[in-house]
Amino acid sequence: MLGLGDIVIPGIFVALMLRFDTHLQEKLKRRTNWYFNATFLAYFLGLVATIVVMHVFKHAQPALLYLVPACLGIPLLLALVKGDLREMFAYEDHPVDPAEIAAAKQSKKTE
Repeated sequence: MLGLGDIVIPGIFVALMLRFDTHLQEKLKRRTNWYFNATFLAYFLGLVATIVVMHVFKHAQPALLYLVPACLGIPLLLALVKGDLREMFAYEDHPVDPAEIAAAKQSKKTE
């Protein structure tokens, strides 16, 4: 049986890979969603592996045991092959603008 965390946590990571693909499309003018598609497929295959092992051994298995290596390994391997590994590790979903930090500090001083 799958728990909510087996769906939500990897789902957040799959969504993050879609945002990373969008970032690459804006920055490098790519037209495909390689990382999203690969991570989605890896998530699906991790779920299939979990269910197959549960039925073969007739014992419950922690789904994250199969989902985490699949969902992390495939995008990392793909980034290594495509040469985007440095870009992937430097990616920030919502980067902070230094001007916003300075404005926030200034407003705290005036209060």
